[in-house]
Amino acid sequence: MTATPATKLELSAEQSPQTSFVLSAQKAELIGELAQAMANHFNNVMMAVTGYAELELKKANTANQRALEQVLANATHATSLIQLLLDFSRKRASSPQLIDLNAVIREMSDLLDALLCEQMKLSLKLDAAPSTVYADRSDVQHALLAVFVAARNTLGSGPLIVSTSSSTINQEFIGAERAEPGEYVVFSVEGNSSVNDPSTNHRKADQPEASLEPVRAVVQELGGLVRFVSEPGTSNFRLFFPASGTQSIVEPIPTGPRIPATARTILVVEDDDAVRLPAAEFLKMEGFKVLQARTGSEALSVVEQSRSAVDILIADICMPKMSGHEVATQLLEQHPDLKVIYMSGDPGRSSFVGTRATSQDMTLRKPFRLNVLRDKIHDLLGE
Repeated sequence: MTATPATKLELSAEQSPQTSFVLSAQKAELIGELAQAMANHFNNVMMAVTGYAELELKKANTANQRALEQVLANATHATSLIQLLLDFSRKRASSPQLIDLNAVIREMSDLLDALLCEQMKLSLKLDAAPSTVYADRSDVQHALLAVFVAARNTLGSGPLIVSTSSSTINQEFIGAERAEPGEYVVFSVEGNSSVNDPSTNHRKADQPEASLEPVRAVVQELGGLVRFVSEPGTSNFRLFFPASGTQSIVEPIPTGPRIPATARTILVVEDDDAVRLPAAEFLKMEGFKVLQARTGSEALSVVEQSRSAVDILIADICMPKMSGHEVATQLLEQHPDLKVIYMSGDPGRSSFVGTRATSQDMTLRKPFRLNVLRDKIHDLLGE
């Protein structure tokens, strides 16, 4: 039977939700691509801001030092928020490490607070004991954010309490899930329950368990568990991460100026002047002899013409025509003792395939403080 115009219209209307879903998925993927594309540029800009601020800080009087330290603190805070968003959009291989769950939550607190409506208020109650877990940092951030959003959509107005604690769980609690009995670090989001309140208008208020499905697979891969508990007047979302002993993450202690190795020569290869120039000037102020190059071919020429042996190569990974890895590979052929520090504004694109990377090489993620670069140089030189 030939479809009437009305029937065709109805078929089109039936397909529209699926079409809308596909378009939404494509839009989300495009946003992710754009976020990745802007990562390197954004980090170079912030590297320039912090680099020039550090240069001025070395010259400033006491009154101006306070202002410059505030600039650096604000720049660091802004960078951490943007990096968090960029990490969410980036596809990359998992990289498990020891992380402090409390520290991750503190770093995310501003972002979590921004996700709440005016009727909700974020409250942190983090365990004073170490909350060390062995996991990929970005995976943990994804899991925490997903559970937080699920809780926000389910719970009513009032305080939203984010807490951490330790717990010993047994096989009965685990049930048929893939996890091992033992010590766990617990991430909890608790608030006023609106699950059974017919007056609530939250989109997922009637299906909190379903809202946890996106994060369940991630947590299970980490050997953890997801639980939702609802009682009269309150509901609680919990993530259980296997604890990694009682050891805590040791944060690097800022060091003061070291005695400069004036006999050392450093080659800085970076196509962005706003990043290269302050880094080079800072290292000169530290007493090093500094060579500069904007491109890989220029770097090879500078080394060939230099009368000094180059001790350390500092190279941006992503550069036109010749990458930092390629520069290092060619220089290592002639200077096998050369130490290498890579800089990257987008670690997701950092690949050592086809290069002679060594265990001594290291990568600094932009933006980084120049005194951190100085300390890494001394570490590589064994000083």
